[in-house]
Amino acid sequence: MTILNNNKIYQLLSERGLGNVSPETAEAVESILGELDRKNILRQNNSKNYFIDRTTLETTGLLRALVEQNWIIIAQNDEIIKKLSQIFAVQKEL
Repeated sequence: MTILNNNKIYQLLSERGLGNVSPETAEAVESILGELDRKNILRQNNSKNYFIDRTTLETTGLLRALVEQNWIIIAQNDEIIKKLSQIFAVQKEL
C-alpha cells in the first residue's frame, strides 16, 4: 500500500519550492516517489524490517540524502527552463 496520493505529492513538491513545476515534471516526480515508496525508502519507520543491520541503515540514509539533493537539482533545472523560455520568447519577438 502506497503512502502517496496526488495531494501528498503536490504537498511534497510545495514544501521543496516546486509547487509550480510543469505537469511533465510533476508526473516524473510522482513516478520516482512511487518507486521509492514501493522500496520503503521514503518511510522513516519501517516496521516490516525487524532485522536491519548498520549497512542497511547507512545505505538508506545515503539514499534519502541523494533524494533531497535531487529536489534541489529539480528546482534549479525548473528555474533554468523558465528563464530560457523567457529568453526564447523575447528573441522570437525581435
